[in-house]
Amino acid sequence: MPKTFMKLGLCDPGMTHLHRVGLAGLYMTLSRLNIEDFSDVGGWHLNPHHIELYWSNTPKQLIGKIVEKTFSIKEGLIDFYAHHDISMGDLEKILLNKIIMETFLQHGNTRKISKTEELRSIALDNKVVIQKIKPLLEYPHQKIDKLKIFDSKGNFKKSADISGWLFPGGGVRHVAYTSDTKLSANPAQFLSLLFSPVAALYFSIYHKNPDGKFDDRKVAAIILPDIKDLSSYSRAYKRYLKSPVHQLYADSLGDAGLIGLTTLNVFDPQGNVQQLDVDSCTVILMGEVGWVPQQKVRTGLMYLSNIDKYRLNLFNLALRTLENTPNIKDDSFFVRTSLCRGLIADNIALGRNWFDGFVYFMRSKKLAKHVSYYERKGLNKMVNNATVWSFEADKLFVESLHKAIRNRYDALAERAKQRGESVQFDREFERLRTSLMRAKNAQTLRAELADIFARGHINKTLQENWTELLPLFTGQDWQRARDLALLALVSYSGKGVKELDANSEQEGEEE
Repeated sequence: MPKTFMKLGLCDPGMTHLHRVGLAGLYMTLSRLNIEDFSDVGGWHLNPHHIELYWSNTPKQLIGKIVEKTFSIKEGLIDFYAHHDISMGDLEKILLNKIIMETFLQHGNTRKISKTEELRSIALDNKVVIQKIKPLLEYPHQKIDKLKIFDSKGNFKKSADISGWLFPGGGVRHVAYTSDTKLSANPAQFLSLLFSPVAALYFSIYHKNPDGKFDDRKVAAIILPDIKDLSSYSRAYKRYLKSPVHQLYADSLGDAGLIGLTTLNVFDPQGNVQQLDVDSCTVILMGEVGWVPQQKVRTGLMYLSNIDKYRLNLFNLALRTLENTPNIKDDSFFVRTSLCRGLIADNIALGRNWFDGFVYFMRSKKLAKHVSYYERKGLNKMVNNATVWSFEADKLFVESLHKAIRNRYDALAERAKQRGESVQFDREFERLRTSLMRAKNAQTLRAELADIFARGHINKTLQENWTELLPLFTGQDWQRARDLALLALVSYSGKGVKELDANSEQEGEEE
């Protein structure tokens, strides 16, 4: 019979989302281990809401044996025992290893890596992709003696200090005031943190700034779901492990969080939520800052709370229409994320209109052309789906602008034909963009919209729905109307689009 035991529960005092994810990681590990192999040192009882550990002699013997089995390295990559149920692809394993190195193990002192770089050839879509890695040799989770939660007799201490590899962004805040700024935890909380990498979700973040350059402050994200049932989460997490590599990239915090929630929950073939088991999560963003470029630090945090079926269905539509694009070029593999989906996701997560802030993409000519070239088809599908609109007037406004743009392009094409010239649709696109960007208040926006509709000639959509659309012209929320107008510009798919795309290709829009 066991001499003593420890109970770890989801609702214990001090349990944050990170602790609960760690408890889920311990649950997933223990549920896969054979308890009979541990009969000489102890065992466990698993419950959907708590775990009981018991030991025959000391807790160090039991925990040490579990740790040794849980955290290992295979072919130079992190290998969690709890993940063995799912056969992950080579690219997925490499990416998972990379993101853990940028989050939990971002500090060089926390792990040992080979100084020799290796090249690995991986088959993907009938092509060969070359990946460069420096094999991992050791990380702190593996060594029971480095955990510092046991005394010399192998019993638990009352508390232990927490380092950054246990709590990303945590640890000592100022070396001159170590005792005042360090974090600590009791043994139960410490064990939960220890297993958190096993059950967290990871996404690589690729976000472009208006200057067209990637944002180094946004590198990787850890998703910590709000877990209410350890057993159901264990099953849901397997769906995440089955994700193909191109679905493990995101553009923003909201994008990563909502992709995580979408992956964990069950959808029907039509793309609607069938079963909503996890509706909240915390997103921790890691990236580089100027004052400490050699490390990844916590640069952002977002809490997605009570995401209902409507919002998750709306994001899932954006996820299916604005997909990540995997690319293979010269034996290298990269994934292009959707800038627009990143903005849409942040809006959905914060309870705003999904198109709010669309002006962001139009601040620079380069970024506007990038969005127009890569994301027009997906945006066009979005705006033409009636379920995305909370107000019919917004939908009609976009339709009327599409009609005005089409009429304007028709007129330009006819004029160019009469003169024997080639039509410059890209010039008109840029003129429309800059005219809308000049609008800095309600009055100037009305003038620019009036000019667009005047140049667009007869517009039945506008004529037939004038009373519904009038508030968008005369109301105080002129930024909303500007966002919708800019959305209409880049989502337009009709005459002139092929010429616009051809021009973008010639200017080297491809990465």
